[in-house]
Amino acid sequence: MKKFIAAPFGNYIKTKNTISVSGSWTIEKRTGRIIQIAKSLRYTKRGWVNKIGLRNPGLNIGLVKHKEDEVFSIAGIERNDWRIFAEKLPENFNIEVNMSCPNIDEHYVDGIEKFNPDSRDWFIGKISPLTTFIELENYITKFNFKQIHACNTLPVEKGGLSGKELIPYTEKFIKHIKHHFPQVEVIAGGGIDSLEDIQNYANIGADHVSLGTVCFNPLKLRKLI
Repeated sequence: MKKFIAAPFGNYIKTKNTISVSGSWTIEKRTGRIIQIAKSLRYTKRGWVNKIGLRNPGLNIGLVKHKEDEVFSIAGIERNDWRIFAEKLPENFNIEVNMSCPNIDEHYVDGIEKFNPDSRDWFIGKISPLTTFIELENYITKFNFKQIHACNTLPVEKGGLSGKELIPYTEKFIKHIKHHFPQVEVIAGGGIDSLEDIQNYANIGADHVSLGTVCFNPLKLRKLI
């Protein structure tokens, strides 16, 4: 079992025991990250909420910063984005396709099929908690994802919610994928802040785990990795 540090935490946390996911990168830069963090990042009774919305310095900067042992998370938010990604990203890049940020008006998926999964160890589709089984099955069969990351933050009134409320969604996806697509690996994310959480996901079929908001607590994170 591999342990991933989810984007955007993977931009900053690099350890020998984990795989960092950088990004999520968009074609053009999206400024205002610090302002959006200050304005929207809050801890509530339900968990962490943010409305950062894929703020990043853009694909060209991401390519300069990328390390060979990392996974490069990308998001298509304009119709032509996937053609540009396919042209600029090397064939051997490990990629996570973020199709599910709740703070983006629209994600475009047509064009993801341009990528060759066979040349990459990690070709991951990151889905929303609200992804339907029909949508999920279309993603797997059309784009040939090797792994599915279940799941991203839950859309709520003030942004995206992470934490324990994601566990039932993640468990549902693990069971469905392992029953219908046993060849696809599942990266379980959502609500992990203890070794017991990791074991519970593993017990129902998760192949790997993704660590996100637990990264706000260095002591808990250290115990997990």
